[in-house]
Amino acid sequence: MDAPSGRLAPGLRLRTARPALPPAYVHRHRIDQTLSACGPGDIAVVEAGAGYGKSLAVASWLQHRVADGPVAWLAVGEPHGMRALWSDILGSLTAGGASTGSGALLDIAPGPAFAEPEVDMIVDGLASSPTPVTLVLDDVHRIDAPDVMDSIRHLVARQPERLRLVLITRAAPDLRLQRVRLEGRLIEVGMRDLQFTRDDVVDLGRMVGSEFDATEVDTLLERTQGWATGLRLAVLSARDDLGHVTSDRLTGRNDLVAAYLLEEVLEDLAPTDRRFLLATSVGESITPSLARELTGRADSRRVLDDLVARNVLTVRLADRPDWYAYHPLFRELLIDRLGAENPDAPADLHRRAANWCVRNDDPIAAIDHFARAGAWHEVTTVLGDVAGPLVLSPQASELAGALESAAREAARRPTADTLLAAAVLCYHRGDFGEMSRNAEDAAELLDAEPARATPGSRILIALTRMVTARSSRLPELIDRCDEVLDLVASASRVEIPAARAYTLMARNNRGIGLFHRGEVDAAATELVGSAATAEDLGLGLTALAAETYLALIDVTRGELGVVADRIAAMTALVERRGWTRQPQAVALYAAQALLDLERHDLDAADRAVSMARRAVGPGTDTAALLIGEAVAVGVAVTRADVYAARAQCRRLEIARRSTSGLPPLVRSWYDVAIAETRILMGEAESVITSLTRPDASATYEGALTRVVLAKAQLAAGRPAVAIDVLGTADGFAPHRLQAVEAEILTAVAWARLHRDVAALQHLTAAVRLAAPVRQIRPFVAGGAPVAALLTRLEHVTAEDPEFVRDLLGVCGRVGTPDSTVVVPPVESLTDRELMVLQYLPTMYKAAEIAADLFVSVNTVKTHQQSIYRKLGVSSRRDAVDRARERHLI
Repeated sequence: MDAPSGRLAPGLRLRTARPALPPAYVHRHRIDQTLSACGPGDIAVVEAGAGYGKSLAVASWLQHRVADGPVAWLAVGEPHGMRALWSDILGSLTAGGASTGSGALLDIAPGPAFAEPEVDMIVDGLASSPTPVTLVLDDVHRIDAPDVMDSIRHLVARQPERLRLVLITRAAPDLRLQRVRLEGRLIEVGMRDLQFTRDDVVDLGRMVGSEFDATEVDTLLERTQGWATGLRLAVLSARDDLGHVTSDRLTGRNDLVAAYLLEEVLEDLAPTDRRFLLATSVGESITPSLARELTGRADSRRVLDDLVARNVLTVRLADRPDWYAYHPLFRELLIDRLGAENPDAPADLHRRAANWCVRNDDPIAAIDHFARAGAWHEVTTVLGDVAGPLVLSPQASELAGALESAAREAARRPTADTLLAAAVLCYHRGDFGEMSRNAEDAAELLDAEPARATPGSRILIALTRMVTARSSRLPELIDRCDEVLDLVASASRVEIPAARAYTLMARNNRGIGLFHRGEVDAAATELVGSAATAEDLGLGLTALAAETYLALIDVTRGELGVVADRIAAMTALVERRGWTRQPQAVALYAAQALLDLERHDLDAADRAVSMARRAVGPGTDTAALLIGEAVAVGVAVTRADVYAARAQCRRLEIARRSTSGLPPLVRSWYDVAIAETRILMGEAESVITSLTRPDASATYEGALTRVVLAKAQLAAGRPAVAIDVLGTADGFAPHRLQAVEAEILTAVAWARLHRDVAALQHLTAAVRLAAPVRQIRPFVAGGAPVAALLTRLEHVTAEDPEFVRDLLGVCGRVGTPDSTVVVPPVESLTDRELMVLQYLPTMYKAAEIAADLFVSVNTVKTHQQSIYRKLGVSSRRDAVDRARERHLI
């Protein structure tokens, strides 16, 4: 097994194997010549009914042609959706070596939301291949889902020049190939091309050791109409004792001829070979080891090789020499005969095959065999003990296909076992409501009959509860994770081989739950460990969830540089793998939006929030979505756009209603977003009344609440109270971003109290904290008072001068028509103060203003000081500038 194909699931490895040519295969150069006209950028369609040798004809052409690049072969499996098909196509490209030439293909891993944009990524990867790639899709007629067929049409419409596409099908696919035909890029091989000619029949006879005379050739062509399988069956079964073909042994000119000829072959075999074929027919493909398990014959390899040599509709898979397969029609006959002759045999044989698959690390095939045997308890046992984590892996679609029959059984005759299988299938489909109902019904049945409960079944139920908590019952998440961990810990690794993966899933979600609670350090410890373990186990989406929440943790710690690096790495990953719209990416976009907001890139923050909304689907990360919606509110508030802020608050409220409650940290983000909107609307007093003043503990949610309360007090005209609410810098020490905002608000409050030295000291501290991480938003949000303080700071300190200049470049735009700055409200000036204000831009001194207004000099000076206080300035020039910004003069 070569390295790329060795990474594929066992079932897919079989379907990516080209069929080997049988010993008596008739090589027809005319078909090779036709197919050779199909060059890179062209499409070949090989269409004919069952048994016309379509696949062998293409395999023969590939074997004899001069190779011009890698060849990927895929026999389309049971239809389980677009994600399953394209996962298989990527697997076939890997097995054929096409992915190594185009590195972009290696990283794509279709997730639950796989759709046309991800198909474009695969097409682009093929386009970048340094050599032409041949992709053969066999059994295209098995595709019946409209969206899957649409994705193939999309491939045809965007077919890169480096791709040679070969489609093998029993019926003409509805791919709208007229344009391709008109462009001369369509090569067609049909039933007439594949029918045997007289010369072909003669060649066939020579290969099997029979020199057919003219009459025998005519008989064969008349009865089979050149049908390849019919000819081969006729040669094997329609000869008399002298080896001559006789017409009286060939009957039937319709579809039933296949069953008749196959039965003739079976009945002509030795009883031992016949029993061997019947027993091994339960496997879609078999190995000598599996055949020995099913038949008890130690010489299984010899028997299989003999069947291949005699062309008894048995082939050795060319790319997997230890695997064999029967012709599908032949296998169907064998299965029918097996059930008719011994009705109890199929179930027993499927059980044996399932147990063999368990021992050989193929749990999905084991589930499929147990399901065909109706062994539903064993299905759930394998699912719970071994296969459950595969629902998060690239094998998820294959697992879902194996669970289909159990889900159908649950609809007819629900039991705890079938309901649990159906619950896992619902998770794969994104139907989390039905998943929860099935799991809870299963739990009720197991509680009534505890002897039937296995550790694996209890773990599956606990996992569904954990998933439900993650999306709609956030306060319960940690308890549900602990339930999974306790169940896994109480079982041995021998009982539950998937224990490590289950532990990972629970610890990852537990870390996320701890973050929701505000236990940031404990959350980081859990998530760092689970991210590394997830990569080891091949659970890429779990690793993504861990890394994105680590980015959110970095935001709460104020490490914006670390956040930027982590987000850049994760963004590159999700784009390479086609995960941009997976639910696990919502937290990534929330972290990106927070970063952009703090760095005052408001348009980028809007885009990140939009990406988060696009990734929302069933069972989404509700907490991350709430954070993203809170950022959307913050962007509107920073822009001083009251209407947008109110609209975003409504979206935030809709997201909040999707969960039964909010844990502390998520609740704080929600409350702050609502409070800042109300402050913007002039409702500062109601914010002060509604928000409980936090204690002095240095929690992140406490820091958020103290900052927004201080804003409300400042807006209400109580700077001294704001200073008291904020307290000392020590209370914000673990949270750099909130510490910066607290220092800025304290500086504004001291400035209003005419304590300019204290104001500049606090603003200096804010700059010192913000400069290393490039935090800009709170300076802009501080409005004109902060701009004035920054202007003075630029002249009195040399600390971080470049950052101060950058801040002034942004904050200096206060009052322009396209301002994105929140300008705090000021007290209204009296009529007398407004009259005095009109003189300030002039050269009049206080005595001259007093004489002009017929008042005393002291009265003018009193009005001036009141004007300065209300405008938040300390000089006549600043008062004039501020008044112009406010359109007062």
